[in-house]
Amino acid sequence: MSLGIRWRRFMTPLRFKFKHASADRAASSSIIVEINDGEFRGYGEACPRSYVTGETEESVAQFLDQHGKDWTNSIESIQSLKEKIEAEEKLINRNPAAFAALEIALLEFFSQRENIPIEGLLKLPLLSDDIQYSAVVGDSGPFKTRAQSIIYHLIGFRDYKVKIGKDPGRDRKRFASLPSNIRLRVDANNLFTDPEKCVNHLKSLGREIWAIEEPVRAGDIQGQSHVSEAMKSRIILDESLYLKEQLLAYKNFNDTWIANIRVSKCGGILRSIDLARAAQEQGVDVILGAHVGETSILSRAALSVGQSLNDPALAREGAFGRILVTEDISNPSLRFGFRGVLRSKRWNFASLPGLGLSINPESLF
Repeated sequence: MSLGIRWRRFMTPLRFKFKHASADRAASSSIIVEINDGEFRGYGEACPRSYVTGETEESVAQFLDQHGKDWTNSIESIQSLKEKIEAEEKLINRNPAAFAALEIALLEFFSQRENIPIEGLLKLPLLSDDIQYSAVVGDSGPFKTRAQSIIYHLIGFRDYKVKIGKDPGRDRKRFASLPSNIRLRVDANNLFTDPEKCVNHLKSLGREIWAIEEPVRAGDIQGQSHVSEAMKSRIILDESLYLKEQLLAYKNFNDTWIANIRVSKCGGILRSIDLARAAQEQGVDVILGAHVGETSILSRAALSVGQSLNDPALAREGAFGRILVTEDISNPSLRFGFRGVLRSKRWNFASLPGLGLSINPESLF
């Protein structure tokens, strides 16, 4: 089977600047892949993050240049895709985001060709439930944090993820502006090298925090454990966990750890499902995360991963759509509604083939 493949960079300004300890973004940028045979088309997306997997947009383009045509020519079905993933594990481990774009596009192409939803192709339950998302607040100043919190509160959010910064005094002002009746987790993006300094910073905020994402350097299990014990909070693993082999290091004290599964960093839908299931089998709970500024493609791909879980995700991120980005490749843009809930039935995902998104190739290429 010979398929056409093409890709391009998709960049669009964000409606508001988003900052955290590892990055400062005023625009969204992804690599979008299209696979087609002239009749059917599949789309995928990569959001490479150098501080997570070491990838850049340039390395993604290089991967697609070197391997894209070979993969599309040699893969004829989901079974041959799975076999190729197993055979090329080391290559994918070095390029998970790049491969994610290719894999999502292939999976959508196959399901479009069979005229079934992507969940049908993957033998997963079809989407019908309401999906609850978290409010996400960047490391903004106190005034902007308060403004965002008011908006989220009016929408009806009760689950919040808030980025922390270097200045504890500034963060105290920021966190004081958050609503009182929320479920709060924080994300440090590996800001601290000293676990005790992290603990002092977090305790100074005067808020009950149920989970802390990446408080110290990635993979610093001793430091992560110290923060967890001192704060009596769970630790969310993001930069520390994007390969299945990394999970083994966290086999002790499983109730301490939570895996943040993001489709782009984990190497696509199938590998995300595999990692999420392995985590849950090990006793590690799961959050389904998102990349800031991702398009509707990755938000939709994460819904498929959610359908594969043995136990519900503790939280979900994403589905901001045009609430955050000024343009999206899907019209309408996939996004949550009142109370942060995405109503799957409204989007008719169980009846539409592929990802069920309306993407106009003329606007991309």
